[in-house]
Amino acid sequence: MYNQSEFGNLETYLLEKKYSKKTSCGQPPDIYIFTGTVGFKKHSFESVSVILINTFNEKILGIISKIFLLLCITGAFVTTINFLNSETADWLYIVGMVASLIPLIISLCMQKVLEYHKDTFCEKCGNKLACEEVGEPVMKETSNFSGYTLTVTRHWKCRYCGNVDTREGPENIFADKGEMLPAVYLKGIECSKCSGLSTVVEFKKPDIKEIGNKRTTRRYYKCTLCGYEDINESEETISRSTHAG
Repeated sequence: MYNQSEFGNLETYLLEKKYSKKTSCGQPPDIYIFTGTVGFKKHSFESVSVILINTFNEKILGIISKIFLLLCITGAFVTTINFLNSETADWLYIVGMVASLIPLIISLCMQKVLEYHKDTFCEKCGNKLACEEVGEPVMKETSNFSGYTLTVTRHWKCRYCGNVDTREGPENIFADKGEMLPAVYLKGIECSKCSGLSTVVEFKKPDIKEIGNKRTTRRYYKCTLCGYEDINESEETISRSTHAG
């Protein structure tokens, strides 16, 4: 899922994606590229982040995050040892484990602060909280027979020196290959071009991505009668990140 750098207005992701099948010289054949737009990036705890970033530098923020993570691990370890070596009541063990989660939550929040620091820091003039997102963020999906990758390109402009920094990365979006459907599930599918029945097969593993609570599965079909290739997408709402194998 996408905690991990959150998108704003995911609904703006284009349903009409550009599709191309790369067969040019110097590039492996059968590479499918899909592009679409997404919303500007949204940051959690923005107000708190501004205060912390103005107070501490990036190095200190990183140290604080690691200290709280260590406190979580230590607290959970000590609580478990005491429970195993004494007559500690079950409810005290539960309280101790819950208490050890508090430093973990703080550590994760500090990671969000560090992410905000990185996004808004200008590499050219060195000012903190200087950059804001401009332009149209683009999501690019690349799929072939052996893998599936996804990247988002964003543009950050410094309000002090005017420098525009283009950054591309996966943004921790879950993207992986799924499993092809059993042949029995394809028998009732009709070819969109020649109307042949029971002539459609999957010719490559599907692509699966999860953004927020939405999982999109893209499947690749081919008619064994006329050779027509078709791409189908389905979307489902998930309550948690249950990654397909």
